[in-house]
Amino acid sequence: MRRLLSVALMAALVSGAAACEQSDDKSNSAASTGAAASASPSVDVTGNTKTVCDKAKALLTADNVRPIGEQIGLMIQARQSKNKTAETAAMAKTKELADALAQKVRGLQQEAVDPKLQAGLGKAADGVALFGTPEYLQKINSIDDMGKMSTDISAAGQDLETACNA
Repeated sequence: MRRLLSVALMAALVSGAAACEQSDDKSNSAASTGAAASASPSVDVTGNTKTVCDKAKALLTADNVRPIGEQIGLMIQARQSKNKTAETAAMAKTKELADALAQKVRGLQQEAVDPKLQAGLGKAADGVALFGTPEYLQKINSIDDMGKMSTDISAAGQDLETACNA
């Protein structure tokens, strides 16, 4: 799952940013995910874990992360051209998209009955949300800077991968 999260986020962020350097296309909004189901005390933990992990894999895809990367690309482009208005707008949209995806991951956290999976989903959600914070975005001034995000992406998905592969 960490590798999935790493590959999905990096591929989407880098390709999204690269595309934005070449185009002014509008980004698509992140895809929706299904509603959370409540767990009863007699839920099969193994079955629940598999179900929730499958949903997480379906949610943390390059297609769902690409809009975040596109906005980061627009932010980089605006920053390099010294267009503070466009930079601020792209940062705000990046935060909006990252927070929305993080909220969907947190929804899965509510579905999970295994405490390790819950913790992994929480850490993954926090990691996704981190990419939209102004402090984090201030560190990204070029596509090369985005490569430095791989350590943070790996750390965000490590516990989720461990829980899903247990």
